[in-house]
Amino acid sequence: MQLNRCPVCHTRISLDAMAQDEAGRELLGILAKLDGETGFALVGYLGLFRSHTRDLASDRALRLAKETLALSESLPALAEAMRITVEQIRAKGGDPLSNHNYLRKVLGDCHGFKTDIGAGQAVKDHIDGLTVYGSNKKTSKTAQALQSLEDFGNGRA
Repeated sequence: MQLNRCPVCHTRISLDAMAQDEAGRELLGILAKLDGETGFALVGYLGLFRSHTRDLASDRALRLAKETLALSESLPALAEAMRITVEQIRAKGGDPLSNHNYLRKVLGDCHGFKTDIGAGQAVKDHIDGLTVYGSNKKTSKTAQALQSLEDFGNGRA
């Protein structure tokens, strides 16, 4: 069954051929269950793992999608973090991603993250729990000394 034409290269897309690959079929199932914004953000994020010379294999894309969705229980927060990651990585250019560390950093960085999206206060509370800047985080003596020097220099001590 011919689905339609690819909006990029204008070739025909065969739904039958896509469904033949087990990993591709499972990936399509995952994407179909997500809301539009999260699915779009996930597809864009997965594209960051594709090499400049090769397409991303379906089994690797499936594994990456599962790992990505396991990073956060809040899909609106994860979608926003993926969107920010895609924008920032594309602006920088460079090599494809090899792990989720950049996305984890964006998820944990509450300064550059909109907390009023989706679930509102629940998203903010979840992000505050993920952040490395939380108030429950113990700091080393070196970090405390540096903070004291900074406070002294700014006239807060």
